[in-house]
Amino acid sequence: MSDLATYHAWNIAAARFGGSPESLSAEHAERLDAEVARALALEARILESREAIAVALPIARIADAVAGWRDDNPGCAISDAVLFEALHRELRVQAAMDTVGARARPVSEVEVRDFYDANPERFHRPERRAVRHLLVTVNPEFADNTEGAARARIDAYADRLRGGASFAELAQRHSECPTAMKGGEVGTVGRGALYPELEALVFSLPVGGWGGPVRTVLGWHLVACDAIEPEDDVSFDDAEAQIREHLAKIARRAAQVTWLRALAMRPVLVKSDTAAA
Repeated sequence: MSDLATYHAWNIAAARFGGSPESLSAEHAERLDAEVARALALEARILESREAIAVALPIARIADAVAGWRDDNPGCAISDAVLFEALHRELRVQAAMDTVGARARPVSEVEVRDFYDANPERFHRPERRAVRHLLVTVNPEFADNTEGAARARIDAYADRLRGGASFAELAQRHSECPTAMKGGEVGTVGRGALYPELEALVFSLPVGGWGGPVRTVLGWHLVACDAIEPEDDVSFDDAEAQIREHLAKIARRAAQVTWLRALAMRPVLVKSDTAAA
């Protein structure tokens, strides 16, 4: 495998299989070889294009890319000289693709509006609630966290809340969850983000209300609702910029795909595996 192929192999192995080339199974290694060959062939075609030939990159930018790649892949023994060449090529490819994508026609107002009208479900916001909780874990290996002891402790905290104690202060002092550092603040969540037992209670509470104890696999919880964001729809004005960028991205990608298909019809003048530094 050439030096450039080794570089691509490291990138593809991490992205596709979550490991280094040496860690892959025989099946994955075979797939990796095929993907590396395709990547090298595509890279070679793009680098022969006038768009890539016109790219001029500052040495400092390439050097920064080398340092960043080295930090992300400390186990790879590719030399800095090869990395410099590989990343120089990669950055030129990216710049060429950006140039081609920039040729895509602008997205029209009609297209933006039509997308909004045709996809109402994308712009519907379900109800969300700002939640706090206080957790006492259940762990039979610790006397204070046996089932009975944990239930007694959570009941005692509930009694203190009934007496007017601050939920945030109580959670900060006594909750056995990392959220204790923020007064038990879980954040603003929609349905499906919490354990079902907690969700049912949280979405039944008024603003400022609390409830529990509730048992989950973690232990015993008290929960509080700090605020409610009611169900509503995102207006066209609020969604317009996001839709425009989404459609522009699709248009850029379409322009790039069309360009790449045209490149695929041209013969490769230089073999990709001979271009290593």
